[in-house]
Amino acid sequence: MTIHNLKYTTQKALEKFIRKNLIEKSANVFVQIFSGICEPEKFMEVARHIKRVLPQAEIIGATTSGEICEGAMYDGEIVVSFSLFEHTSVKSGLYEVEKIFPIENIKNELYDKDTKAIIALSDGLKSNAEDYIKELHNIDEEVVIAGGRAGDKAQIKTYVFNEKEYTDNGLVLASLSAKELYVNSSYLLNWTPIGKEMIVTKCDGNILYELDGIPVTQVYRKYLGDDIIEGMPTSCMYFPLILEKEGVEVARDPLAVVQEDAMLYGGNFEEGDIVRFSFANIEDLTDNLEEYFQSLSQYPSEAVYIYSCLARKSLLQEKLLDELNLLESLAPAVGFFTYGEFYQSNKVAELLNVTTTFMMISESNKSEKKVFKESKTAEYDTIKKALTHLVKETTEELEHLSTHDTLTGLYNRHEYLKVIRNKIKSAERYEEGFGVILADIDHFKLVNDNYGHKMGDKVLIKFAEVLKKNIREDDFVSRWGGEEFIIIANYADINALEKITKKLQKAIAKIQVGPIKRLSASFGLTVYNEGDTDETLFKRVDNAMYVAKQNGRDNYVIG
Repeated sequence: MTIHNLKYTTQKALEKFIRKNLIEKSANVFVQIFSGICEPEKFMEVARHIKRVLPQAEIIGATTSGEICEGAMYDGEIVVSFSLFEHTSVKSGLYEVEKIFPIENIKNELYDKDTKAIIALSDGLKSNAEDYIKELHNIDEEVVIAGGRAGDKAQIKTYVFNEKEYTDNGLVLASLSAKELYVNSSYLLNWTPIGKEMIVTKCDGNILYELDGIPVTQVYRKYLGDDIIEGMPTSCMYFPLILEKEGVEVARDPLAVVQEDAMLYGGNFEEGDIVRFSFANIEDLTDNLEEYFQSLSQYPSEAVYIYSCLARKSLLQEKLLDELNLLESLAPAVGFFTYGEFYQSNKVAELLNVTTTFMMISESNKSEKKVFKESKTAEYDTIKKALTHLVKETTEELEHLSTHDTLTGLYNRHEYLKVIRNKIKSAERYEEGFGVILADIDHFKLVNDNYGHKMGDKVLIKFAEVLKKNIREDDFVSRWGGEEFIIIANYADINALEKITKKLQKAIAKIQVGPIKRLSASFGLTVYNEGDTDETLFKRVDNAMYVAKQNGRDNYVIG
């Protein structure tokens, strides 16, 4: 395949570009139009003219909040991209959505057994785009989805279109199908969580009412100051909320204040979601470009489609050229600035905010050697970069203090409770088994009484080191409190728990700390049962450990 990208000026210049690149000779032409001009008569004129010149072309388009073409950013222009395929078939369609998402029509009209990718462009204001991508993902989880919500440069009118019609409430789709088509999607976020975790306690789709039981506007006022309130929502977009879904970091940026104490966001929440404020990690973005490039250049790519967020553009400004040049170094790149970006991986399909998403596509599986094109933009403000570094380091230090036991360096009880609750949710959803081991150092009080608390601390530190060294790599260990430690053993049944415990017993028996020549511990073991909570699991393992101590210590009991 080849791709040819053009900043549109006139019909005559467009026709000359098509002739020069022999585009009319290709049987499979996929056209994307990114229009910074939000007047339907203008972008429809361009789309219809292309169809007259290239009757074989499949055309989709969207209005934008800025255009991207071969490493450069534009505003108020029209960018046209021609992807020419040798053996990939392209189908497209526009679907207005009033009440019911036309899932069956889309499946029947666009998908076949060889479909590898879907490009989805939705309106940016009216529709629930997050529902769209989840519906598309459910058709076939193996099909890669990319795209975004149309923008409008704050004109409060967004459109998607083809050469026949346009809509401000729906989406336009293109499917790419071939036996051999290599498609990879990824994203760049570089927003670092900061501050405490907060639980979504009241929401309705993409309207957020409360965090930790407090009206969301009051939360913003408390952590970001009174001036933030005056300029909502624009003033808040530099501090999006971050949550994690199936291993994907998802940013949520506010779009509007819809009631006195409620805010509308660019994507949905669910009650129980854990969120944190975040800030732009400029240092990570600028210092790791070469590393990102090396990681991405292993994938075949003859073209890159980019869908990046308006908020990202507003904050990073010219520094965004760094990552656009990174993508342009992989293959000719084109795209636009959106009101939300579609991202799909095997397990999850999400509407993202404040993110640059991109699709690398190739009809050849050969990954040719590529050269990283360094950006010629000016260095980012030294003071801003230093502040970013300071905030990042301070945040990491505070986060470590909040999640780890200061004496032993193990995770603390608070972090254990967070992990076990997430583990229970995962077990309920994916039927994954796991177990819990509670360990209590035998006769620890005598150590403190006979040798003092400093010696007791040394024993705790050494005991923690032995636990960490002798559990499995993917298991979790924390200090519950005092001389008690708790382990979460992933994918473990009782036999696996016994094996881990016996290994620990042997290692603990070899511990020597000062005058103390031998240690032992009593263990409680239990496995997760359907319907368990963190409280029922702990009660069962704690009772088992107590019985082990009553039975003479230095042994284990299954609960």
